[in-house]
Amino acid sequence: MRGLARVGAVLLLAVAPAAGSDVDLSRLEGHPRGRLPLTVHLASLGDPVLDAAAHRTIGDWNAVARGVLGREVFTEISDVATAQVRLIVEPADGTRLMGQTFLEADAGGVISLPVRIVVFQPRARGATAVDVVAYAVVAHELGHALGLPHTTEVRSLMCCVAGSVDFRDPAQRDAYVEARRHPEVRSVERQLGEHYRRFWSGAP
Repeated sequence: MRGLARVGAVLLLAVAPAAGSDVDLSRLEGHPRGRLPLTVHLASLGDPVLDAAAHRTIGDWNAVARGVLGREVFTEISDVATAQVRLIVEPADGTRLMGQTFLEADAGGVISLPVRIVVFQPRARGATAVDVVAYAVVAHELGHALGLPHTTEVRSLMCCVAGSVDFRDPAQRDAYVEARRHPEVRSVERQLGEHYRRFWSGAP
C-alpha cells in the first residue's frame, strides 16, 4: 500500500496564488471501470447557494465523463458511512489553502476507498464570488479523488503544478485568472480521457 497522498487546490483568485499541498500524485492512479460511478457524500457548506454550487459539480463531472469514458463517475448519496468519497468542511485555517484530498493506492495504482476530501470554508477571492470559489474547489478536489494530478495547463480546472505558471507573464497571468473566475469541468476533458485510457490499459 502506498503511503497517504495529499493533494490540494491551487487557485489564483486574488493577487497571489492560493496555497495547496506540495504533495502531488506521483504516479498513475485511478479506479477500476466496474467501480464507477463512485458514491459521494458532500457535507453542507452552510449556505444554500454554496451547496447548490457544490452539488452542480457532480452533474458537470458526469457530463464530461459520459463523453470521454462512456460512463458517469459520481453518484451523490446521503449516507456518509457508505460513501466512497467523503467531503467534509472545516473552518478556514488562516492560510490560503482551500481544499485537500487524502488518498492511498495499492501497488497497481488502484485507489483505496474511501477517499477523504477536506474543503476549508470558502470565501470570496478578489473579484471572484464565493459560490464560484466553492464550485472550483469542490470540482478540483473531486478530480483528485478520480486520480487526476495537477497539470501545467493554465486554463484547466486541475491547474497547476507548482511553479508552472509565470505570473510575470501578462498572458499567462490573465489566462489563469480568467479560468479561475470561470471554472469549467470540461477543461479537463482531455486529461481525464488520457488518464483513464492509460490506467485501464495498464500503460506506464
